[in-house]
Amino acid sequence: MLERKQMLEGKIFIHQRWDKPLQYSRNSFPACYFECFINAKNFSGHFIEVHAEPADQVRVIYIQKNGQNKIIAMFNQTRQIVHLHPQNLIFSVWSLKYRILPNALKLFGFLFALLTLFFFLAAFSVGHVQLGNVILDAFMLCLMGLGLFTVGFVLPFAVPYLYWQRNQTMKLLGWLDLSSEQILEMEKLNLQSRIYDLDPKINPVKISV
Repeated sequence: MLERKQMLEGKIFIHQRWDKPLQYSRNSFPACYFECFINAKNFSGHFIEVHAEPADQVRVIYIQKNGQNKIIAMFNQTRQIVHLHPQNLIFSVWSLKYRILPNALKLFGFLFALLTLFFFLAAFSVGHVQLGNVILDAFMLCLMGLGLFTVGFVLPFAVPYLYWQRNQTMKLLGWLDLSSEQILEMEKLNLQSRIYDLDPKINPVKISV
């Protein structure tokens, strides 16, 4: 059963904070875990980076899990910073670097090694072993196979899933009272930390980092 998401606004007081890897999709990434008080209630959060000082005014979206209030999104109104948990990210760079590319390279390497072995055994059995031709044939067949697999199996399932995930994140950002113009501008940024600074003193469409 999915946990009900709730929203709270108030001043944040972090009383514990330490570096703790964030486990996500069988991989771990450098992150910060913290426990804090907001309106006299205890909350915990786990983000890739956290920029918050005592008495900063924040708005958080949280779930209650195992008797604890876990923050999954936070808008630091004092410093104008948005924090999003990785599974709610709609921005492409993080997912591309930590999820798509590593898995694609592993799959390509496995298929290439397997096809090279098969082609080498086939060439050896007929007595015409040319290593350059074997590697080239394996490489081309591997590329064509991955292309057909992507078009036939990955895209039909990945596109609807990404669309659903994007809608979930847009809903979270909507709860944090970010305008659609700000969200569209944020999507164009490629920040490594996945923390986005907003400047409310100028045109709302303009994002400064």
